[in-house]
Amino acid sequence: MSAQPLFAQLREALRQRAPKSLGELPPGVQRASVLAPFFEKQGEPHLLFLKRPEGDYRHAGQIAFPGGKRDAGESALDCALREAQEEVGLAPSDVEVFGALDEYDTVVTGFRISPFVGLMPYPYELRPAPREVERLLEVPLRALLDPAVFHCEQREAFGRLLAVHYYSVGSDLIWGVTGGILTPLLEMVRGLPAAARQG
Repeated sequence: MSAQPLFAQLREALRQRAPKSLGELPPGVQRASVLAPFFEKQGEPHLLFLKRPEGDYRHAGQIAFPGGKRDAGESALDCALREAQEEVGLAPSDVEVFGALDEYDTVVTGFRISPFVGLMPYPYELRPAPREVERLLEVPLRALLDPAVFHCEQREAFGRLLAVHYYSVGSDLIWGVTGGILTPLLEMVRGLPAAARQG
């Protein structure tokens, strides 16, 4: 799968759509943002993820996109770019922002997330923050699009039945919030001519 045609088509697709808002923020829910950073490696599109350190806190040990809670007065996009810089050392000026995905509620942990999609240079000297990042994952888009790596389970939380999306990448499992954000992004990618030509 050639990276540049896919990036051009994804950029245009995101620019032509308005991300869906979930409306008024419920009491106790905090706003947050994440950045899904694409890059080209060996001619193929990849996505950058991070693995959170183990510990006794929300999302400990999980695989995630760079992101976090929004500061007062901060825009959703500025939050995503700031968090990417703080967590992995990706400078905002080095990110070409393609656009935003629909808002996503975590339900269990009480965040409303604004996800953004962007393109970063590669190779790039990333500097993961030790307290935030155990390690980085460079995952080929081709691997994530393979139906064999995906499964979905129904879970009940707070009286609601939730679809939890899982992606197995080698020995790693992408699920939870990140799986929920990744799924519509991959659905969008599958609809692009550059991806469809790959079969």
